[in-house]
Amino acid sequence: AGVTLPSVPPVQDGPLCADSQPPFATGFEVYQTPQMDEPQARLLFRDPVFGTCMVRVTDRHADLSPDDTSAGLKNEYARVQSFNADGSLILVRGVEATWYVYSAGSLQPLGQLPIDVDPRWSATDPGVIYYSSETRLMSYNLRIGSSATVHDFASDAPGAIMVWTRYEGSPSADGRYWGLMAQDENWLASAYLVYDLQTDSVLATRDLRDWPDDERQADSVTISPLGNYFLVQMDKYCEPGTFGTDAHPCGLMVYGRDLQNGRGLLRIVGHSDTALDAQGREVFVYQDIDTDNLSMLDLETGAVTPLWPLDFSHTPIGLHISGRAFQRPGWALISTHDGDPTAYTWMDDSVFAVELKPGGRVVRLAHTHSLVDETTEHDYWAEPQASVNADFTRILFTTNWGRSGTGAVEMYMIEMPQGWSNQLP
Repeated sequence: AGVTLPSVPPVQDGPLCADSQPPFATGFEVYQTPQMDEPQARLLFRDPVFGTCMVRVTDRHADLSPDDTSAGLKNEYARVQSFNADGSLILVRGVEATWYVYSAGSLQPLGQLPIDVDPRWSATDPGVIYYSSETRLMSYNLRIGSSATVHDFASDAPGAIMVWTRYEGSPSADGRYWGLMAQDENWLASAYLVYDLQTDSVLATRDLRDWPDDERQADSVTISPLGNYFLVQMDKYCEPGTFGTDAHPCGLMVYGRDLQNGRGLLRIVGHSDTALDAQGREVFVYQDIDTDNLSMLDLETGAVTPLWPLDFSHTPIGLHISGRAFQRPGWALISTHDGDPTAYTWMDDSVFAVELKPGGRVVRLAHTHSLVDETTEHDYWAEPQASVNADFTRILFTTNWGRSGTGAVEMYMIEMPQGWSNQLP
């Protein structure tokens, strides 16, 4: 059976909060996470420190299917768009790799989806979601509840057992171009592919089967927001002071859409995402491990712009970046976590927006209430991994609300007023 889709996108329903205008915390004071009970699901509240309108969307006790052993529910990842094309639906993941769809208006769960890995909403059809299954790109039509093969890459990548982005990649902002990686039975990259969904054609293929094994270990691949660049984040780091080359890739490799002219632009890559800056240029926002900065890389020129220093002197801050707000270029979303409930810096254990320019503005949005012990396997799910919708008015993040080591996580939503960036001091 299909899912009954909301007939009116929530953006037309009006904001969740009657007055969603926050006081815009733009300073850099250190605020401790307030002590408060976990809010009930689907009841609005305001962050007691920053004043933003928030709601806990999921209820792990009520929303899971009877046969789902997931301990909690979360948004998929910072680099993945959780909202569908018109903003009416939210994709939610059970920690055991189960998938649910929620109404973004009522926040009610609408059903579980029988899909596989790398689910990505259609950029044009609110009722369609794409996903990867072995060598096939699939589509699932929520209205009728059925899957169909969009393209089987088996003949495009001989010997592949999987063709995907490997969890963290996304198609271009218009949904047309896809950057994909084929992997062989040893889970080594055997080919890179650029696929055009509009014409159902593979535009370029790069055969990697003769490459050394360490040059076939890609963490993930993606296409840039405008579809001009194919990015590979390699497991292999480059030596200090060096970058990868077309012949010997390492670090962050950037190719043209034709998969030619590979350029090594970073020697080592932390957490990151692609984004658009205020001029609409394709950029890569990332944790600069060599300089301990949050930085921005221009994908055309290779120029690096430091944005904010990262202070690791107190705790090993973990952070994620979401550049998914292509309709509000010039901003990215950051979320941080660590295992210490005490805040030492302004960015500890919180969600905030950063302007993509030197000395740009920062808007602080919420404390995450998530304790993440990096040595505890279950606590991977407690990383906030905040992601932003297309126009930067709705933000999702995950929290264990202090239940470290349990996997018992919930997904929260922050709402921002329309045009908020034009109202900043």
